[in-house]
Amino acid sequence: MNKEKEIPFFKKMIMSIKNFEKYPEFASKKWSIVAQYLIKLLVLFTIIVSFCSVYNLSKQVKEAVSYIDGSLPDFTYENNILKMEKDEPIIIENEGKVINVIIINTKEQIDEEELAKYKEKVQNSQNGVIFLENKVIINNKEILYSELAKDSNIQSFNKQELLNFFSSSNLAMMYIGIYIITFIYLLIMYMASTCLDIILLGAFGYIAAKFMRLRLRFEAMCKIAVHSLTLPILLNALTILLYTFTGFKITYFDAMYMGIACIYIVAAILMIKSDVVKNQKELAKIIEEQLRIKMEMEKGKENKKQEEKEKEDEEEQKEGKKENKEDKEDEGLQNNAQGENA
Repeated sequence: MNKEKEIPFFKKMIMSIKNFEKYPEFASKKWSIVAQYLIKLLVLFTIIVSFCSVYNLSKQVKEAVSYIDGSLPDFTYENNILKMEKDEPIIIENEGKVINVIIINTKEQIDEEELAKYKEKVQNSQNGVIFLENKVIINNKEILYSELAKDSNIQSFNKQELLNFFSSSNLAMMYIGIYIITFIYLLIMYMASTCLDIILLGAFGYIAAKFMRLRLRFEAMCKIAVHSLTLPILLNALTILLYTFTGFKITYFDAMYMGIACIYIVAAILMIKSDVVKNQKELAKIIEEQLRIKMEMEKGKENKKQEEKEKEDEEEQKEGKKENKEDKEDEGLQNNAQGENA
């Protein structure tokens, strides 16, 4: 556990991308370590995505300021009433922007049929805003200017004051605030969606392991899934950066996202199976060696017993010969004694 904590985050990230042989080790780590890695990875991803979101917003604000300055007539907001210098309605369509349709009509009386057309146009777009004399309609939700004034404490402004606000240092503080809010919101969203992806990938890995006749726990497969998402998450961040700064969009990346993770999981299962087969072979060799040593020991014991038996036989033979010799000597002495007596 301590050794795992000493591994720097970026080094572990590279290991998750390049070193398939490390995945069996990742599967054995505690959830506290795996979760810590996942949070750091998602924080890095969210930092990049939040920056791209605020950058896109700043570009659109600049475009809006440029449009207001060059194309919109003078207007004033006072006593919760918005007034344009010209009464003609203005319709701005921005496909691919945060707000797709902007409609401005500040006439005192608007025909119900005309307002219904505005609402239908906004409804057909992904995001739309209608500015009227005393209220704003955002995606068919009506908000009175008087309600906005209570929350924002803005009593009055005109076109030039609005342009001055967007050109001041207050805008930088606004972007910082938006960045923080965006970061927190996206981090929570990505954490939830990534946890769902981990469960799905873990289930995929568990079933794949069963097909490969390998018994792996679902928990271990989920830990592997966390590391298998490293490359897809980084590639996702790269595609967002690429789209933000070049406008180039990679189609069907969502399918590639899960596909890459599945490839990593299958590779990890194959590595684990290879380790299991290798361990089984090594275990078989150890058992075989133990049997060989046991047989040699038993053979040695038998040889030792045989040697001891042969030694005992030799000693018995020597004792037998010695007894025979003594008997002969006794017999010779007896014969000599009998000869002398005679």
